[in-house]
Amino acid sequence: MKKTLIKVLLLSLVLVMVFGTVSASAFNSYDTYTYSIDGEPLKSPEAYSVNMSATSAEMNLLQEKYGNKTLNKPTDIVSDVDGSLYIADRGNNRVVVLNKYYSATHILDSYVDEYGRAQSFKEPSGVFVTDYNDEKILYVCDTNNYRIVKFKMDSAGEFGYVGTINKPDSDLVKAEAFKPYSIAVDLYGRIFVVSLSCFEGVIVMSGEGDFTGFIGAQKVVANPIQKIWMKFQSVEQRKNQTITVSKEYNNIAVDPDGFIYVTSDKIDPDEQLASIESKKPDYSPVKKLNSAGDEIMNRNGFFDPGGEVQVNSFSSGLGVSKIVDVAVGSEKSWTILDQKRSRFFTYDQDGNLLFAFGDQGIQLGNGANFVGMTYQYVDGTNYLVVLDSLEAKITVYSPTKYCDTIMAALRNQNDHKFSESINYWQKVLTLNNNFDMAYIGIGKALYSQGKYDKSMEMLTKAYETAQYSKAFAQIRKDIIGTWLIPIIIAIIAVLVLFFKFLGWAKKKNKATALKVGKKSYVEELLYVFHLWFHPFDGFWDLKHEKRGSVRAGTTILGITIVAFFYQAIGQGYTYNPRGDTSTVILQLLAVIVPVLLWCVANWCLTTLFDGEGSFKDIYIATTYSLAPLPLLIIISTILTNVMTQSEGSIVSLLVSIGYIWVGILLFFGTMVTHDYSMGKNVLTVLGTIVAMVVIMFVAILFSSLLVKMVTFLISIFSEIGNRVS
Repeated sequence: MKKTLIKVLLLSLVLVMVFGTVSASAFNSYDTYTYSIDGEPLKSPEAYSVNMSATSAEMNLLQEKYGNKTLNKPTDIVSDVDGSLYIADRGNNRVVVLNKYYSATHILDSYVDEYGRAQSFKEPSGVFVTDYNDEKILYVCDTNNYRIVKFKMDSAGEFGYVGTINKPDSDLVKAEAFKPYSIAVDLYGRIFVVSLSCFEGVIVMSGEGDFTGFIGAQKVVANPIQKIWMKFQSVEQRKNQTITVSKEYNNIAVDPDGFIYVTSDKIDPDEQLASIESKKPDYSPVKKLNSAGDEIMNRNGFFDPGGEVQVNSFSSGLGVSKIVDVAVGSEKSWTILDQKRSRFFTYDQDGNLLFAFGDQGIQLGNGANFVGMTYQYVDGTNYLVVLDSLEAKITVYSPTKYCDTIMAALRNQNDHKFSESINYWQKVLTLNNNFDMAYIGIGKALYSQGKYDKSMEMLTKAYETAQYSKAFAQIRKDIIGTWLIPIIIAIIAVLVLFFKFLGWAKKKNKATALKVGKKSYVEELLYVFHLWFHPFDGFWDLKHEKRGSVRAGTTILGITIVAFFYQAIGQGYTYNPRGDTSTVILQLLAVIVPVLLWCVANWCLTTLFDGEGSFKDIYIATTYSLAPLPLLIIISTILTNVMTQSEGSIVSLLVSIGYIWVGILLFFGTMVTHDYSMGKNVLTVLGTIVAMVVIMFVAILFSSLLVKMVTFLISIFSEIGNRVS
């Protein structure tokens, strides 16, 4: 027993000695990842590891000279060029200054103003430090005193009061709307203020505090029913009406170029969720603004650069991200903080996700309630320092080799050192071969070197269509320059042949019109070319002169199915980067189902409203109306293989013309087939669409009931079988 105890103690000592020497980063309890084009998380090497964590005691805040108080509801943290940190300690009505070693050096909780009066802070929420022109100016958002207070550091390292910025002298800024919460100052001295209960956007002031305007107001979508109802309301009712207002921002940062990043956690969750894939900036939780307030953020990544993508599965069903802070990092990268998950998302200047990491919990590196963050540049290392309000501490993350390699690649890319950037991106791929940004970076560098074919090859691996399209445009330019004359001759030849064919078809249709008796199959098919341009007499002859048939209409329907199938499999890479395909069966259903629904709904409706067309007439008129669509779809699909992304409007225009053309033919076909007036035909078409919806609803309901009945019967027979056995 004694020997066993000695062995256990010795083993414990060895374990303590071994694991006690392991750095904190070895115990990181969070994953680092990016997202694939399908929205699946791809695990990555660690971008940041936990360097250390400092509580109030470890910051020396519990000393008498620093007030002997722990941090209480801190809200903001920033760093200066020397690596010193400034914390808005809201609950203690003060600003805490730490040196680069995270030890307290100053406490700012009171000052004497220009009139000799003693002043103190009241729940200061935001801080910002400028180091322009060799002057270190500290701006403090004295939130509940409705003002901004400026301090300047002297040669002895002490902060002296400079001045106060109160509510701007403008009727545009209401008294209750100037409650500074977060602040940023650009290199020109312009002040940008995020204020609580300010729905007009970011308040912009000069360095002297003069109001210059609002920028970046959030988009407001008014309820259309509410807008109509307001037309009938009295003045008193309108006053009592709940007004839809813009959403306020919650934080702000400025980059070295003077561009502003703003965040909001008040976006409607459904709208924010929709913006993840649409990448529309209106409802994104983070925006990048220029000095005029225009949204200029590049959103070239797979998803909107607004935090978590898999909001309901990968992230434990927490919903959309709650973004509470943004920090500008090195090489034009920037990071946002998702408070719900205590997670950080870092993007490049084009909106591509570089990496995401962090999690909730009490483990080292995880957060209880992260509220702010800043990048701290010390001795050549760009640390990420995060403020935890609930734990009243800061956590410091160090960049890993993986992160440093990515930043080196971006640095060389931004400096146009393309050979070097390729080398670093290749090093990134050795660390993480699933990193799409590396392929994009190599592709961009190869493009800049004029190696367009190799650039396209790399870009296809990352589904990058914008840059691929640029490389393709250069290759196409070279091809056109070499083969310009033959290409022009080929285009002219195709057009001449097409118009000659139309002329021949016109002559054949005229000859067929004089022919007595049954028309041949070819003559029935050629009649569509007359119908295209002469819908009134065309549909009249189609019905009364028997110029069409079911077999020809079915052939046109089959050609339409083939055209849609070709569109599904034949588009160029720029328009179908994922290589999505389809099957003939799916296209068969996609075309036949709506055609039959239209025919059945139209026949049912027109039978009740004196329609003169039979179901056969409706079917023939409908299928003949489809004739222009396959031609334009095939042409547009061919063009996707020779057109760039910027020329996509031409492709869309051709397809739109096809659908509009079919709609016009279908409208006049219904009108002539049933011998309706214009007004009656409009009502019939609208009624047919409604009837189609009703038929689909009944069919879905019936199939659902049928499935339940079959399932019920199967369960009964299964139970009987079990009892018998």
